[in-house]
Amino acid sequence: MTVKYTDYICLKTGRYQSVGKFGDNIYAYEVLTGVTDSPEYHQISKAEFDSFETWSQEYISDLKKMYEIINRPVICSGYLGREELDPSLLRNI
Repeated sequence: MTVKYTDYICLKTGRYQSVGKFGDNIYAYEVLTGVTDSPEYHQISKAEFDSFETWSQEYISDLKKMYEIINRPVICSGYLGREELDPSLLRNI
């Protein structure tokens, strides 16, 4: 079964960002990018999902957790050619 970025279920929101799931067990961080606000998704752990309210509010000078997450591979996005979730990029976290 193919999983696409449109299968993302948003569960918590922040400014230009959210966290949610693909299916039952793939947690993801969604951030809107580019001039068209296209979504891109980075895998996160359950613990990171649970603590979203804390790390999503980090001051711009102290973006440790958010910086770590956005530097992980993009598992899928709204950009042409990246719409399907790439299982080879998933980590066991």
